[in-house]
Amino acid sequence: MKLSMWIIANRLSSFDLELNIDEKAPAILNSARLAYATNCVHVYPEKDYVVCNGEGNMIKIHNMKLTQAFEIIQGTFDYFEDWSQQISEAIDEGNYQEVMNLCWTVFHNPLVLFDGNNKMLGLTKQYGPDDLDNEWAYVYRYGYSSLNAVNMMKHQYSNIAFHRHGSQSYKFSSNQMIRYAGIYYGMYYNDMSCGHINLLARDRALNEGDYQLLDFLGRRLEPSLGQFHNNVTQTNHNVFYNILFGKPYDEKKLDVQMTYQQWNPEDTYQLALVQLHHEPDKKEFRTNLDTLVHMVLQKATKCITLKKSPYILVLANYDLDTDQSVMTLFKDLMNNNPVSIGFSLPCKGLKRANRLYKQARSAIFYGSLFRREENFYHFFDYAFDFIVDASSLSDCVYACMPGIVELWEMQQNSGDEMLSTLKCFLDNERSASRTAAKLYTHRNTILYRIQKIQDILKCDLDDVYVRDYCRISMRTLDLYQQKSSGERLCSPLSNYPPPERKKAAT
Repeated sequence: MKLSMWIIANRLSSFDLELNIDEKAPAILNSARLAYATNCVHVYPEKDYVVCNGEGNMIKIHNMKLTQAFEIIQGTFDYFEDWSQQISEAIDEGNYQEVMNLCWTVFHNPLVLFDGNNKMLGLTKQYGPDDLDNEWAYVYRYGYSSLNAVNMMKHQYSNIAFHRHGSQSYKFSSNQMIRYAGIYYGMYYNDMSCGHINLLARDRALNEGDYQLLDFLGRRLEPSLGQFHNNVTQTNHNVFYNILFGKPYDEKKLDVQMTYQQWNPEDTYQLALVQLHHEPDKKEFRTNLDTLVHMVLQKATKCITLKKSPYILVLANYDLDTDQSVMTLFKDLMNNNPVSIGFSLPCKGLKRANRLYKQARSAIFYGSLFRREENFYHFFDYAFDFIVDASSLSDCVYACMPGIVELWEMQQNSGDEMLSTLKCFLDNERSASRTAAKLYTHRNTILYRIQKIQDILKCDLDDVYVRDYCRISMRTLDLYQQKSSGERLCSPLSNYPPPERKKAAT
């Protein structure tokens, strides 16, 4: 493990030291030497002190002999070599509390480690629940960040990019919830946030050595926090990411995250997908994508923002079209950046949201085929194309017009005649008189039903595409009903049908 002069100085803080170290002295030193060698600490006597010279950065140790000073400096290198090995072993075992225990000997300040869902994985046990501030006490007792602290960081201090990868310093105005300044280290794996570390400046001021050790620690932790192995499969721990991509997730983590967001699992959810167009320079592309992610995080504060290159996923528990600030953000992104944006249909119930990503991505795909110049696409406008092109009935059912699904559900649950009225109305070229005659119903009754139907559909039946979409949605649901004959039918909107099952072997 390579050290910097700051790391060494922090380790030797109990001795009588005089420091002359550049603020950004790098971690490039390999060992101690009694004669100069590149990337080593040259230890030699001068006047009444011993000089430790690491590539021009100096630590002067007073009241110590050369032999003792050399042994202490070389012992520091040996110590950190053993420490890094112990850290790696604890991480491999998934013993994150032991990682925090080992960190006490090098930081001598409080640390707390969280996963990507704000669950505490370990903290510095040398401090009790009442030794710091209210947030430390809450985390210590309950094992999660408090909702008030999360909201304060998200809303009151939006200029601090807490979702950025790597380390950054922070300092809040004096309050009882978070009293101490510190360093926040955000960890990512496969473009997804997988956790963070908070180092608090309680007992000594923080310096570059702390940043360097946090970087070492964070990079060791990221692969472990970012994935778990089930044979050859890997699943990210972000619960919303897992839901959107149909991966296993922890119910308790979901409950906690829903509390943080103040969401209800049965809300109606929608996903927007921001696609950054590819650039030849991969590093520049990643930087540009990160820049856009940080912008969206700061502006779309009611939403969950995730990254899956080349996309930014924005999940909301409401109709995004009704949020003027978010729609303005999306339009500004589209007008000023090389991006395309796709929107899914609404989906009732978060646990059934694993089709939203496919829909939003399909909106971009079909939209770029037919209206390349627009770059702003709603799946609603391309659902007909999706259904025609889909390879499974379950995909088609998910793609049906939400209003038609609602009418279908009403028919299944109570025998309501709205859906059959609409079908007859469309079959008879939208003639209320002919529809009334076919259904043996008064024309005024038909007109009343059609008005109520349009209120449910929230779209205009004078539009040819809307009528075609209605027809193919009804046909798809009829097919689903026939194939499900004899089984209990469920609503594709409020409780989506299960994926199609293969026939059992005979």
